[in-house]
Amino acid sequence: MKTKTAFFDIKGFFESEVKRLTNKKSTVNKSVRQNDQSEIKMNLSVDWEDELALFIASDINKPAWKDSYKISGDSVHFNYLAIDTNLRTRSVEIKKDKHGRAVFFKIKNMTRSKLYESLEELTYIPDSIYTINKDQSVRFLGKNTYQISGTVLK
Repeated sequence: MKTKTAFFDIKGFFESEVKRLTNKKSTVNKSVRQNDQSEIKMNLSVDWEDELALFIASDINKPAWKDSYKISGDSVHFNYLAIDTNLRTRSVEIKKDKHGRAVFFKIKNMTRSKLYESLEELTYIPDSIYTINKDQSVRFLGKNTYQISGTVLK
């Protein structure tokens, strides 16, 4: 039985993308950069559940959060903006095509405590590209910047 969600089903969308891309045996050209070091891998087979884990974790459809996001836009291009600044997922932008299929996602996450701060910007265009930009700052250990970009080949 499918439960009604207050917002677009981000978790369900990305879980179905994991299945679809896994079944297609989709590969990627992947660029990973951590601080000043970078690496590029071509035609890489990936575990799609791992690749899209941060997107799945950006689910905003918890029952307790039904009044925690402000919605703006229209049925084709819309945004969710966190009202409560303690929520990890701060904003979600989604665009749909004329058939109602989601064709673009931009998600911003933030986690902050006395010892740790993490900022994430996630972008996903189905069958095209995904990017993960992450800045982490850990007290006493310093800052790290991560940039991951994957181009879906098939």
